[in-house]
Amino acid sequence: MGVQKNIGRLKAKTESLTENLQKLILEEKRTRDLVLGALQILKHMPGYEEALSKIKEEHERKQDKGD
Repeated sequence: MGVQKNIGRLKAKTESLTENLQKLILEEKRTRDLVLGALQILKHMPGYEEALSKIKEEHERKQDKGD
């Protein structure tokens, strides 16, 4: 009987973990969709291309310094 009880507990825990992982995956997808939507909006704002160029330059400078 003890083994069956432990198996039942493990099954319940596994199902709970699976459910939590599914929720996390869904939340990650929603967050990604939100970020992509925000990026699309930013691309239509004035000065986007200039700001992007500056960010790229800063990133390249940091890469050259080894940061």
